Amino acid sequence: MNLPTLNHWQSTALAILGVAVGLALHLRWHPLQRHWSDAWDFVRLRPALILWTAGAMLLASVTGEASPAYTFAQLTDWREVIVPLARDAAAHLVVLPHALIPPWPFACLVPLALMFLTVRIWRWPYRYGERKPGPEQKLALLAATLIGFGWLVLEVSSMKHMLPEGAESLKLGARYVFTALAAASMQVWVARFVIAWEKPQNTEADGDAVAALEHTFARWQSVAALAGFDLLWMSWRLWQLNTPSSIGGWFWIELLLIFAALPLAVAAVPGHFFHQGAVALRILFRALLPLLALAVTAFAFLILAHYASAMAHALSADSPLWHMIVLPLDALVLAMLDCWLLLAALLIMLRHGFPRSPSA
Repeated sequence: MNLPTLNHWQSTALAILGVAVGLALHLRWHPLQRHWSDAWDFVRLRPALILWTAGAMLLASVTGEASPAYTFAQLTDWREVIVPLARDAAAHLVVLPHALIPPWPFACLVPLALMFLTVRIWRWPYRYGERKPGPEQKLALLAATLIGFGWLVLEVSSMKHMLPEGAESLKLGARYVFTALAAASMQVWVARFVIAWEKPQNTEADGDAVAALEHTFARWQSVAALAGFDLLWMSWRLWQLNTPSSIGGWFWIELLLIFAALPLAVAAVPGHFFHQGAVALRILFRALLPLLALAVTAFAFLILAHYASAMAHALSADSPLWHMIVLPLDALVLAMLDCWLLLAALLIMLRHGFPRSPSA
């Protein structure tokens, strides 16, 4: 008996259908099904977060360095692409708790945010802390604001003409610093946004984003310290990408995994940054098993997402029109997946990482 042979598109459609059914059944009986469902509700009710993340991804893909592309022939051989896809998915997964929204080029907005924060702290000093900020703290904010606008001048000038070597080095150094500050600020804001949804203090859901921004401003000193940590792992990643044969990538992954709860601790716990770091380690210890269960599923999702993204880019490589269509759709799908995965992880850490109150 001769079985009918399927063409490429029929076999692809059947494979997609099988994967979709398998993922649906997997999530239906997943031990963390409640957290997956709640995270999806958050994403569904707040589509602006997805659009913001997708826009940042699209800008980052246009203004940043192009990621390595796969040919269609490579993507049809799983044995050839599974290792690089798994490596890319692992890197994507560990960065997610620290930088959901790509910070560049949104880092250019940091000087404006610093100016806004400086003015408000000078006018209402008790609004963003239990104690009145000292003169040295106010001067530090003012200096950071002036440096930020000076950096923007260098960025604009470099678009018009080539800068001297010293000015170019100064521009790149400031770019790394303000990019790290943008990553820390946005991640603390996302964590505060989720906290406001998980533990609402008012009935106006539309004000959660503004309240999260106010709480982020109130923790500006811890956010600055978190930016120092982000600058460390970003620099480490840059060095590791320039030396692919080194083993630094494994230490980089372990560092980000160990401190996965650090942005949440900064957002949820007031106090000194080192105390927040200790709280982050306790959160990770208490929520370790659920986070591992989440990571296994998230890792599989990201491998499939990276494969689908690479396949879409490979199929549209010869058509500029289709490539322009694929770029925003790819960013939108990845943004939705990233938001869903990160929100599920934050809900797990909030629910398992903090001790329950006696009245709960």
